[in-house]
Amino acid sequence: MELKRIEQFNDWWTTEKVRANLLKPYKRPLFHEILRYMDDRQIILVYGLRRVGKTTLFYQLIQHLLDEGVDPGNILYFSFDLTKAEIEDVLRTYEQEKLRRNFDTAERIFVFFDEIHKTENWQNELKIFYDLYPNIKFFICGSASINIQKRATESLAGRVYDFMLKPLSFKEFLKLKGVEVEFDEWQIYERRVLPLFHDYLLKGGFPEIVEERSEEKIKNYLRNNVIERIILVDLPAEFGIKDMELLKTLVELVARNPGLRINYDALARDLKRSKPTIINYISYLEYALILKLVRNLRPGFMATSRKMRKAYPNNVAFSHIFAAPEDIGKVIETAVLQELDAEYYFRDNTTEIDFVLKDGKIVPVEVKYGKVELKRFLRALDKIELDYGFVITRDIYKEEEINGKRIFMMPAWAFVLFKDEFITKK
Repeated sequence: MELKRIEQFNDWWTTEKVRANLLKPYKRPLFHEILRYMDDRQIILVYGLRRVGKTTLFYQLIQHLLDEGVDPGNILYFSFDLTKAEIEDVLRTYEQEKLRRNFDTAERIFVFFDEIHKTENWQNELKIFYDLYPNIKFFICGSASINIQKRATESLAGRVYDFMLKPLSFKEFLKLKGVEVEFDEWQIYERRVLPLFHDYLLKGGFPEIVEERSEEKIKNYLRNNVIERIILVDLPAEFGIKDMELLKTLVELVARNPGLRINYDALARDLKRSKPTIINYISYLEYALILKLVRNLRPGFMATSRKMRKAYPNNVAFSHIFAAPEDIGKVIETAVLQELDAEYYFRDNTTEIDFVLKDGKIVPVEVKYGKVELKRFLRALDKIELDYGFVITRDIYKEEEINGKRIFMMPAWAFVLFKDEFITKK
């Protein structure tokens, strides 16, 4: 490999700073979390959807190192998304032609590999260099979820800390808009914040379109730069997929019907594909963070049903692309799912709860953005033996006791903004 292929990514070798257009003034919470691990030996793995800011995060970390006095030549960045290469070729060229000394005799080196899953056998190659050269601190990122985590944890056990970078939360979105809301006085902000909430639903927390005003441009950005890029480029490269039309059909089907109960037999019949193909393709979309499957939590909370999984778009903006105006309730349901990152729901023959959190304590959450009717929800609480529940509404805020159960109702925008505070306050 020629050194100039590497130099194009590393302007700071000569300028001693990251180009201003590559940095953003706002630093995500994950930036500050990763700083706590800078002195540790372990590899830092960051993964998440396309266009959520992983590369920007890396540039901000590089600038932090420069500000801390690290020699610019001791910081290497390389993107496998833009240039095909092998990890060993990149590192050996850097060692021989830039450092001009062996890694084992050099000062501490910081190596940032972007979209590392685009190169084959990356986890084993990285393991070799990690074990040979303790003075190299690796930072790696990828746009996939399950596969990159699985490979890292299996092949790099004990050698990696993994972090997921999500789209901007609504709280972060408001901060970028110059609006900060205090929890104790949240109700007085409603008139100011509600329009921004609907703006957030359209944009889904993707940083590059926070200030975009054109709805057409926003939807084209999400289609072209996120969804179609994953369907047409990432998944075929990873799995050798040929039927991209089936991927598109499944994405649109779920985006138009958030909370769709997955019946693989019916889908296979309706889409004229085999059941194993449908199962595989849905798993690919889940792997790529386009879809999220929510499992049915059975009474007693000892097991989850392998059947009756519900599928949602993994980001509210994906639903908004396809939703009709009258489907705003389903868009809101997707926004609540995105904030909760819920793994479960509850359903039996007669009752259902949209989402059930199971993290230390059980938290049932029902979305009623239209007419608030609670009979089925109350029956479901009886089934799972809980005496409280949260109901997400359009504009109702109250707490009341019904049939011995405490029901906490709150507007969707406030719950998405202060979910942890509301649940803790219960």
